Amino acid sequence: MALGLLLFSVAAITFYNAFYLQGALGFSPMKAGLANIPTALGALAGAPLASRLVRRLSVRVVTVPALTVAALTVGGYGFLGLQTPLVWIEILLLIQGLSIGMVIGPVTAALISNLPLEQAGAGSAVTNTVRQTGSVVGIAVGGTILSIMYRRAIEPSLAGLPGPARDQARVSAEQARHVATAIHQPTLAQAADNAFVHAMHVGAGWIAVITVLGAAVLLIALPAAGKAKGPEYDEATSVMEPNR
Repeated sequence: MALGLLLFSVAAITFYNAFYLQGALGFSPMKAGLANIPTALGALAGAPLASRLVRRLSVRVVTVPALTVAALTVGGYGFLGLQTPLVWIEILLLIQGLSIGMVIGPVTAALISNLPLEQAGAGSAVTNTVRQTGSVVGIAVGGTILSIMYRRAIEPSLAGLPGPARDQARVSAEQARHVATAIHQPTLAQAADNAFVHAMHVGAGWIAVITVLGAAVLLIALPAAGKAKGPEYDEATSVMEPNR
């Protein structure tokens, strides 16, 4: 369940991130992709770091704080705006990737290592199903929150527009920018950007709360003491790899 909630939040906040960078900040697809490199670097660094820490500490001691930090980075999107320096966004993404990398590997390995060897394949399949389901639901719920809050925020700025233009601008910030260009109203584009950022702030807050629930699940479900043994962790990881 904790993995599902984590992947829920990752998918939802990544969905927001794409529209924030390319829409609100005006990044090109290439620049937006490059801006997300810190997330991948953080995840690559977090996985082996977690592996070493789990051998010395319990899985709970490593993953619960890491998932809590991931929740804080998700909530950090609530402080991003149209004038936020890129360096702060990169730092946020780096910490986010690091914390996520420190959760997924150890938790998955702990799940697989508790199963008999003949059930490892089925356990890995269930884990992957939970990941995929969490991601799909995350995009659906995150997108719904974003859409509802955007419409509420943009509505006052649509007064006086022709009916078709008003309906199109109400759909999304992207559509509103197209309308603003077509009818030569830059103030509408600015209002759309502000409405999107407001909607992203609200959505990030809800997603962060859901991520904290995942940390609570780990706190309750994982054993409080006992160090993870290196061979067991390595064996679980090797079983997990082919099914990713």
